[in-house]
Amino acid sequence: MNARMQAPGAALDPVTLDLLLTLAATLAETGPAAPATLHQHSSALCEHLLVRYSDTTPEPQRVALSPWQTRRAKQLMLEQMGASPCIADIAAACSLSRSHFSRAFKKTTGQSPRDWLQHARLERAKALLADNDMAIAQVGLECGFADQSHFTRVFTRGTGVTPFAWRRSLPRQCLTN
Repeated sequence: MNARMQAPGAALDPVTLDLLLTLAATLAETGPAAPATLHQHSSALCEHLLVRYSDTTPEPQRVALSPWQTRRAKQLMLEQMGASPCIADIAAACSLSRSHFSRAFKKTTGQSPRDWLQHARLERAKALLADNDMAIAQVGLECGFADQSHFTRVFTRGTGVTPFAWRRSLPRQCLTN
């Protein structure tokens, strides 16, 4: 096929043609400088082809968790609620780095892992406070708070009332005999 011929409908790229002709002439040369010159011309051709014909649109990166990752992360955080779950371990269970997991979790749930866990702890605390048999300090420990003071501070910040006041505001269960 003649170097000047092209496929029907294809646009002539004069730079590629020039680089190919230069490369062909270099291949015909013999001598000690030929390998270096051949490398230089072939590199120029490759660079031109990559720049001109490659799709430079980057692949979109996933920034949200998949449904299985979301379920797994929430499950692990709920299971480890009484202790302080390690975000790096949860991220590893989701096959992600810690930083990517944190960004993706926030994108998926609207909350950082720490904020989501705190909200889950408060919801669990509310459920336990509804059971009048458990002491407030025990509820706090059960939900992963360091002590009653820490529990009271976080609960009050999250709900606007202390755990004791929240418990008192619950309707009393009437026992009928």
